[in-house]
Amino acid sequence: MSRLKNKVIPLMIIFFNMIIMGMVMESAYFIEGFKHTEIMVFALLPVLMVLGFLGTLKGENNYYRIGFFLLGAVSAYFLYQAVKTIDLFQIPSDIAVINATIMDGLSIQFTDFLNVVKVMMLTGAVILSITLYIFPYNMVILDMGLLLFLWIVDYYGNTYEYARFFVPVWAFSLLFYRTTLVDQEAKVLKVNRNRRLVEAVVLTLIITIGSAFIDIEAKGVYSDRLFNYFNGQVVPQGSITGASIRDPFGIAMTGYNDSETLLGGNISINEEEVMRAFGEEPIYLRGTVRTEYLGDRWARDVIEYEPNGSLSSEKAAYYERLTVNEDLRRIEIRPIAEMTSNLFSSIYTKEVSFSNNLALLFYNDERSTYTSNKTVINNYDITYFRENLIEDHIRRLPKNVRASDFYMEYGPYLQIYQTLTPRTVDLVNSLVDDSMRNYEKAEVLTNYLRENYSYTLTPGNLPENTDFVDYFLFEVKEGYCVYFGTALTVMLRIAGVPTRYVEGFKMSEEAIDGEYIIRNSDAHAWTEVLIDEENDIWQIFDATGTPRELIYGEEPEDEENQEGEEGVETPSETPETEVPAQEGGTDVPGQSPEEQKIEQTRRNVILLILGLLLLAVVSRAAYKKARLQRMMSSGSLKPYFREMLKLFSFIYYRKESGETYLEMAARIKDEEIRTQMETLVTEVYKEEFSGEPGEFTQRVEFYEDVYGIVKDYRGPIFAFMKKHFL
Repeated sequence: MSRLKNKVIPLMIIFFNMIIMGMVMESAYFIEGFKHTEIMVFALLPVLMVLGFLGTLKGENNYYRIGFFLLGAVSAYFLYQAVKTIDLFQIPSDIAVINATIMDGLSIQFTDFLNVVKVMMLTGAVILSITLYIFPYNMVILDMGLLLFLWIVDYYGNTYEYARFFVPVWAFSLLFYRTTLVDQEAKVLKVNRNRRLVEAVVLTLIITIGSAFIDIEAKGVYSDRLFNYFNGQVVPQGSITGASIRDPFGIAMTGYNDSETLLGGNISINEEEVMRAFGEEPIYLRGTVRTEYLGDRWARDVIEYEPNGSLSSEKAAYYERLTVNEDLRRIEIRPIAEMTSNLFSSIYTKEVSFSNNLALLFYNDERSTYTSNKTVINNYDITYFRENLIEDHIRRLPKNVRASDFYMEYGPYLQIYQTLTPRTVDLVNSLVDDSMRNYEKAEVLTNYLRENYSYTLTPGNLPENTDFVDYFLFEVKEGYCVYFGTALTVMLRIAGVPTRYVEGFKMSEEAIDGEYIIRNSDAHAWTEVLIDEENDIWQIFDATGTPRELIYGEEPEDEENQEGEEGVETPSETPETEVPAQEGGTDVPGQSPEEQKIEQTRRNVILLILGLLLLAVVSRAAYKKARLQRMMSSGSLKPYFREMLKLFSFIYYRKESGETYLEMAARIKDEEIRTQMETLVTEVYKEEFSGEPGEFTQRVEFYEDVYGIVKDYRGPIFAFMKKHFL
């Protein structure tokens, strides 16, 4: 059997690699009801068949050879029976169903993927087993090809995580192959093969644990270009309407009231982090542009988006002249939470590109807004012209002579509603006149609002049958950004200046490790004003600040260890690991005392490393246990709620785009679990929006019930690892 040892281990590696491939496909496509046992035979039988063939040729004696021949023959028979279950003619229709399911954002069933996975397992295992001894590194190449494909079409955005599954197999196989080849070439040396195997295992553990600390989101300078190219080859293009966007951005997502439903009212904004941005400076991040004012709300406009659009070449050339060809600025947006399909951008954006997402990029030229057909969960890049250089130029422009088609082109940006009051018109006319340029009118009205009205998050509700702008200007005289932005937009329209109301984020100066932190308290609304009518150039005017600037006052401190967030507890002392004394010599006879000393030192180092690894595992388990206990007894329900959402995701219950957590809970099939989850969500809403602590007395029981379902659904090993270590 010793003659086959170097043949058996690579075949075992292939089998484990194919199982990991199945796990990766399950995670990448979020396949429901995945049955590993049903596809395992397609990975195991080709390996056993090849092993039987090799054993027949290389067996130590006739008994071994007969046994291996029977193993190969039986494996070939059962493999033939398994292959007959594959419906090759059904695969094209299965792929069509899978593609339609992905584009509709629905869950994929295992039955839809069954034929595809069977073929993938079978062909992969056969190719690797047959060609293994011709080119031993082909397994890594095949895995890389799969990862490249998933990187292109991965619509859940976790491709980088999949590489972690392959790291142990790659590391061990490369170490094993390399040492085997070296041993074969150095035949004059005595080699302890058992020691080589142990060292390969230890080094594999070190590499695997070390890979856990790698920044998996770090990318090369060409990754975006490559992704966009490959994605364009795989994903079909098509236009999209504003009405079909699944979850358009509105600052209601961050704690404000919904400006599409009713403007104004008391609000409570929290400091939860929603995005990070890596760039040279804080900027205004445009999310949604509104044009139609209805007296007490802003209507959602129905506009057309074109695929892969960007700033027109004419306007880009004009911006380049204004900025004297200065280098473009670049900022990378890194979403923390699933929030919106809209892509935030600068007012003078030249181009937006995805870092990695199957979702398609769409652009509306009229409003210079970008969106996607899916919720954006991956990083994306914004290339833009410096705002101050363009603004310095356009503010010096003379007053424009309006073209004949001015009102046809900019009519929607001059719209006012029938609820407009005479005293609002009189106020505007008393402040500006027709002799002023658009820029001057905007500056005067912005300063007027800033100097005469107060900022508050509790201005009260808008009375019925009342114009919102009139109520703000003459009655309540205080409010937050929605009040100031809406009033400035409408007042400038009264003055004959085209304007649009914008909701998005105003980045603050807070940064950690070079990344700007964007929180709910940075959500903002402002006005964009047409300054250069001839060239269609707009400028931001903002009459007030964000809650972060005006309510919280100071930049928040580093909150990496806030309640509910995971922190790493560092023990004050590191327990010493005792290394047992070695008795006797080494496994290889004829070594000198110096060689024996080196061998003993090497063993001690290996044992020390194993001890440290064991300590790390035990520490991780202890930390997870302590963290779970803190969540069970915490005064806030939020950390516990986040843990339960993570637990539910293991059984494929996640909040879909456009639905609330209550709607997600309503999809749970088990009646008792569904009732408890709905109660938990209600209490968390109560804590989030009213400020009162939520109450949920069945934390432990509910956690154990859901954990039991995870264990039944995903297996005890998966549940145990997720609960205690991962």
